[in-house]
Amino acid sequence: MKTIKLTLLVILGLTSCSSNHSDKTKDSNDSIHSTTIKKQTTKVYEKSLLLGIWWDADEKDAPTASFEINDSTIFYPDQEDQSEFRYHIKQDSIIINLDGYTSVSKIERVTKDTLELITDGEKQTFIKIKN
Repeated sequence: MKTIKLTLLVILGLTSCSSNHSDKTKDSNDSIHSTTIKKQTTKVYEKSLLLGIWWDADEKDAPTASFEINDSTIFYPDQEDQSEFRYHIKQDSIIINLDGYTSVSKIERVTKDTLELITDGEKQTFIKIKN
């Protein structure tokens, strides 16, 4: 009789440990799943695609380009005073350090000859004539 009681206790103990472990595993899997779902993918653009002279796609016949992106500066030919400003790329955005102001534009798309930026909710498309 003692053997039967001891066997039942061991079985009950193993059963309770087993159900707790599966619940923890389930909770852990649910956590991983929800983290995976919540994670956003952010595009990171290669800087070399951005380098070059860019023209506003709506003003292809303009006498001057909109801007030129170099390794560490962006040049605006139409600016009268200072026309060259430092910039950096952070994930999917280009951040330009203007005098006393920082301009942030989201890089929507960039190819070897097309650049789409969203600045303050407004989308602009630029084309590269030559690098």
